[in-house]
Amino acid sequence: MVSFMVHFERRERKFLRMSHFNESPLMSTPVTRDRMEKWVEAQLKGEKVEIDVYGKPTDQMIKELENVRNLSKELQDNLHELENSVRIAEVENQAMNPTAPILDYSEDHEFVPDHQDTYYAEEDKMDAKEEEKQKLTKGKGPKTEIQRFFKDQCVFLTGGTGFLGKVLIEKLLRACGDVNTIYVLARGKKGKDPRVRLHEMLDEFLFHRAHEENPKGIHKVVTIQGDMELPGLGISEEDRKMLTSKVTIIINAAATVKFDEKLSVSTAINVKGTKEVLRLAKECRNLKAITHVSTAFSNTHVPHIEEKFYEPPMSVEALEAISEVDEKLLESILPTLLGKRPNTYCFTKAIAEEAVRKYGEGLPISIVRPSIVVSSYEEPVRGWTDSVYGPTGLVVGIGTGVLRTMYMDQDKVADMVPVDLCVNAILASAWFTAKNYKENQTSDIPIYNFVSGAQNPLTWGDFIERNRKYGIDKPTTKAVWYYGLNPTNNYYMFVFYNFFLHYLPALFVDMYCAVTGKRRAMLKLYHKVMKLANILFYFSTQDWKFSDMNVQNMWKSLTPEDRVVFPFSIGEMSWEYMCETFLVGLRVYLIKDDLSTLPEARKKWNKLYYLHQALKAVTLFIVLNLVYFVFKAVFALMN
Repeated sequence: MVSFMVHFERRERKFLRMSHFNESPLMSTPVTRDRMEKWVEAQLKGEKVEIDVYGKPTDQMIKELENVRNLSKELQDNLHELENSVRIAEVENQAMNPTAPILDYSEDHEFVPDHQDTYYAEEDKMDAKEEEKQKLTKGKGPKTEIQRFFKDQCVFLTGGTGFLGKVLIEKLLRACGDVNTIYVLARGKKGKDPRVRLHEMLDEFLFHRAHEENPKGIHKVVTIQGDMELPGLGISEEDRKMLTSKVTIIINAAATVKFDEKLSVSTAINVKGTKEVLRLAKECRNLKAITHVSTAFSNTHVPHIEEKFYEPPMSVEALEAISEVDEKLLESILPTLLGKRPNTYCFTKAIAEEAVRKYGEGLPISIVRPSIVVSSYEEPVRGWTDSVYGPTGLVVGIGTGVLRTMYMDQDKVADMVPVDLCVNAILASAWFTAKNYKENQTSDIPIYNFVSGAQNPLTWGDFIERNRKYGIDKPTTKAVWYYGLNPTNNYYMFVFYNFFLHYLPALFVDMYCAVTGKRRAMLKLYHKVMKLANILFYFSTQDWKFSDMNVQNMWKSLTPEDRVVFPFSIGEMSWEYMCETFLVGLRVYLIKDDLSTLPEARKKWNKLYYLHQALKAVTLFIVLNLVYFVFKAVFALMN
């Protein structure tokens, strides 16, 4: 009886153990369920049976398992590579992304707030949003409305080899990869064929990201040999026929940006060139949109600049006639012609707008007026520029220690816009114009004041200070002296500073060079520096009130996806973020001083700092002694 009970208990425990197999994942699959049931039944009977529950793996299964193993190894390698890339050299990490968080690689702890569920949920949302943004910006997500607009379009671009034009081409290649063709008007320069110029331009660092994301895009850029100064844009008859039959979108971004350019040259490019572009546009049979790029400073004679046409300083035809006058005579009457306009650039751009109003009637056309265009905010890389004009040249001069004083009112607004945001606004304006245009439209041509002062003003004082803050510890090996800017809004103080801080030291250096047989260059350098600075004085000592409601309304009309791919909201940008890499960008892309030289540059910077302090001490000692001897002589005379 006892042995029967023991046997029964053993059978019962075994049955209970077997019943747990019902919860096994193997019971949910038809292939393995039958085998599992046979095995369980045999165990309950106490029979010994060999059943291959899983079955023999097929060749396909083995192959898939091998693929999984390879993928796992590849993921591990990628993780190691990612870890190594995150732990980049401290120099580059601090220089190009100074606000990046300090990464903690310890596995002992992780900071988690009390509300950890909410914390992780927000973190997941941010990660998902960033992932979606990456997909959209890299063209891996669904196409946005603006991207669909540019699909299969043929774009004709003037000014494509300039600062703004380069970024326009890069953005089209990268974000609008489905564009059919980008025709770029280019002329020969310095003995180089236009095609060679364009080919070399597309090899520049700026286009690296576009080549990676759209390798075949380079073949969509086609050179059209021509010149904005020539009749008919200097385009051959064959090319003109091809353009008029294929072009659907025109972006006129060509201009001479030299503020002190001769009036005849400025007129030929900015006014006559614009007229020729409009003539071409009227011949294009499939034209959908044309955007004319002007400037926010074309009407500086009024304190409040709205998004509308203003009375030009003279008619288009009158300027064309005057520009044919003898150059010497033209120079003598230039101040009278300019009137309240500061230079030939602003003057001719104002008359170019009149040309658009007069000759662009009936066309699907808009005008974009950017203020001072500076280096990139984010795309394709932060801080990129190849232009030395405006605030860029100012910061280069300050960063190299060459510019010691500046005539400016630090409380005035420094109205400037990043080049990549400006490009996005231009592309959006073409889409917006085509979307809202009605055939035989006679209403006002839309104008967009693309400025920063209306929504996100930055004063000259803040701009200088933020660049000093982020650039002081990232000097260049090409610095000639330590940082020390003395801005003033008093012109007579500026003249005083300019003599003692610029020309007097330059004179001593050139005298030393003459004695030692070295090349004298400092006085010549300061002549160039002050020429650039003089151009900026007009804009650094006053500001204007701008209206930009058309820009804001255009931004509101964009879909959330388009706002990610084509961001241009000045109100949402951060000047702090912009200035973090502004000076570093100039160092790397403009001065061509690689970040690998930063340790060497810092050593030189420290030496210059001590020399600067020593010079200040010596100067103070000399001044105090002079004051002492002067007072001593005065007291001696009085006694």
